[in-house]
Amino acid sequence: MLNIPELLAPAGNMESLIAAVENGADAVYLGIKDFSARAYAGNFTIEEFREALDFAHLRAVKVYVTLNTLIKDSEMEEALELMYTLDELGTDAIIVQDMGLLELAREKVPSLPIHASTQMTVHNTEAVLALKKSGVKRIVLARELSLEEISRIKSETGVEIEAFVHGALCICYSGQCLMSSMIGGRSGNRGYCAQPCRKQYRFRMDGKEIKTEGSYLLSPKDLNTSEILPELINAGIDSFKIEGRMKRPEYVAGVVRIYRNLIDRFAEDPDNYFVTEEEKENLEQLFNREFTTGYFKGDPAIDLMSRERPHNQGIMVGKVSGYNNKFKRLEITLTRELEVGDGIGFEGSKNSGTIVRGIYIGNRLEKKAGSGEVITINFDQPPKNGTPVYRTLDDSLMKELQASYSSPAPIRKVPVSIDLKAHIGEKLELSIYDNENNTSTIISDYVVQTAQKRPTTEEDVKKQLAKTGNTVFEAQGIEVDMPDDAFIPIKELNNARTEATTELERIRIKKFRRPAHDISSEMKQEKSEETEITDEKEEKMILLSVSVKTVDALASALKSGADLVYIDASLKELQSNDWKFMTESACGKNISLYLHTPVIVKDTEIQDVKEKIKLAKELGFEGIIAANLGVLEIARDSGLKILTDSSVNVFNKHTLQAFTKEGVDTVTLSTEMNLGQIIEITPYGDCEYIVHGQIRIMESEHCLIGGVLGEKDENGFNCGSQCKSGKFEIIDEKGYEFPIRTDSQCRTHIFNSRELCLLEDVPQLIKAGVSRLRIDATNMDDYNVSMVTRAYRANIDAYYTGDTKHIWQGSDISEFHTRGHYHRGVQ
Repeated sequence: MLNIPELLAPAGNMESLIAAVENGADAVYLGIKDFSARAYAGNFTIEEFREALDFAHLRAVKVYVTLNTLIKDSEMEEALELMYTLDELGTDAIIVQDMGLLELAREKVPSLPIHASTQMTVHNTEAVLALKKSGVKRIVLARELSLEEISRIKSETGVEIEAFVHGALCICYSGQCLMSSMIGGRSGNRGYCAQPCRKQYRFRMDGKEIKTEGSYLLSPKDLNTSEILPELINAGIDSFKIEGRMKRPEYVAGVVRIYRNLIDRFAEDPDNYFVTEEEKENLEQLFNREFTTGYFKGDPAIDLMSRERPHNQGIMVGKVSGYNNKFKRLEITLTRELEVGDGIGFEGSKNSGTIVRGIYIGNRLEKKAGSGEVITINFDQPPKNGTPVYRTLDDSLMKELQASYSSPAPIRKVPVSIDLKAHIGEKLELSIYDNENNTSTIISDYVVQTAQKRPTTEEDVKKQLAKTGNTVFEAQGIEVDMPDDAFIPIKELNNARTEATTELERIRIKKFRRPAHDISSEMKQEKSEETEITDEKEEKMILLSVSVKTVDALASALKSGADLVYIDASLKELQSNDWKFMTESACGKNISLYLHTPVIVKDTEIQDVKEKIKLAKELGFEGIIAANLGVLEIARDSGLKILTDSSVNVFNKHTLQAFTKEGVDTVTLSTEMNLGQIIEITPYGDCEYIVHGQIRIMESEHCLIGGVLGEKDENGFNCGSQCKSGKFEIIDEKGYEFPIRTDSQCRTHIFNSRELCLLEDVPQLIKAGVSRLRIDATNMDDYNVSMVTRAYRANIDAYYTGDTKHIWQGSDISEFHTRGHYHRGVQ
């Protein structure tokens, strides 16, 4: 049987929610102020949310609340109280990123369904199975998966799958972007992304700047799956998600309406699916940076990117054909219709658009003009002749869409059946039934009388009862049990109908409510449990770990004072004699080795990781660094110690405890945590903190280097594998250089412009209770691995011995460095 997916729409505010519901959404997702990954959207207060929830539930629309940010320990109590409230009100699900919040919700609010946010970077079957075991009902998969990969995950797990089908795309895997955070302290993981991916960048190879086609090198096109919707349905996706909580209500109304029509069209006749030209044009008009089907059909390569314009492109309506300096009038030769009130923009110009206030054809002032006509409009800044003109706002379309959610009379109706019983000498009885087994029965005070003159006919009754007016109900069937000589005043029929519909509204809303929580006692219990755990932790000697990629770097780390070395190498490299010799050398010196696994491991790559883990165990490795939830699940069966990587986003003690319960020995704390937060979390388990190295701020499925240097040929797109050699950077508008690397899967890794260095802060970190300090030396040459490792070794030893003569300063090893979030933290 064909599974018709839910249509899930964004709601940044109440207007957008109404727009989504009235235009056919099955569900909406929205944020509560302070706990949403779109903190710049309007979002809802609790009172506004209560109104929104009742509005949606009355119309049989589900509401999911986005609690999809990393939660600080100082916010966890407030977050828990919020979940109690959301549960009581009858929220259909919460969408969660933070593993600590997930565990807290599962334990304290088990009746509240949980969806795993795309911010969790879920991209393989193992991760889905792990979350299923944790009680997650639905997974919002990473946008970088193909339909083939999604279909496999769905068939092997049976979990509800949600996928984005329309709207803006991130160039980075969601949950792995630190660019906004590192540049300006506005964390995407906390809902404050400043969208640095939509900024201009220059591209440099081996010190030489390379001219690129367009300077918006990190800006993807917008997702549009309208043409391939049947393939998405056949892949087993359960929920089609439209992006856009920052978009205006008209956008929500228009996109939801079109996708509603498309889904219904397919459901009615799967063999005759089509998208009309009007639907295509309206999607384009509402918002586009050009369109792509993303990764659903495989790697789109350069076709993913919109490097010319990072903002709404609109639809081309003509070209500039002249300018009258005397009257300040711009001449445009039209290729499409243009109306007064429309917004226009010009190719190559970001901020020179205008609203058309008047259209002149010759000397005549017109309200609109069509294709082929030459018009003039008032405009002060003339673009060059031949410049394409785009309609960025269609005023008529906007007004039509506004009417769909601003009318006092509801458009979306709930079908009901009405039964009237009117026996002479008995009280009037009216029942209304919906299709969800809800019934409202009203027994009026009015006693039915025998007609003295004209009796009330069945037609009279049906006419009055059908007038459901501004209610959400629509009578689809009316049954009347009444003798021919009965008389019922119109007023009594109207009163009974009004009372019954009001009661049915109350019943439909109330059925979603859940039992109230005794918040005060539950919060006391939570604090009591925390007190038990915060007993003073036994002080341990802090360990120094070093991450490396080469045999020579491993050798440098071993001889320079590392206690542990994390090896990021391919299976083939680990099998070589050089690596075997060095790993044996490390084990001989009682220096522990850990296998460093990738952040992204798709299902096709899982077997390779399993074989590497097996080999690592044979070589005497002590542990595994799990950089995603899927590999963490695999690592549990290895018998080796487990360290979670910073990409898993441990941001609070609840997340630390959740992983510890699942067999994790040590966690790497989020690089977005500051010293105060580190001090709060360390009593709850063993923690590692990255103190030195180039911090990865983006992990992208798109090969940026190949996209810039490659070219299209008869076989499609040929990148030329130029990323395999050379040194690459992108440079922002302020001149900061961000190094780029690619891995064996051609994924792009972008690193911060300044090297992290916390050498001078070693004493504070030791006092803070951190178990390990990590040097990320994966991008260092052998000399720097040695120098940096010796520096940190000296400062750690100096702390314990009191020898201050040999302390190194940060300036000794890094001229251009940053302390990251160690002091400032993030919003």
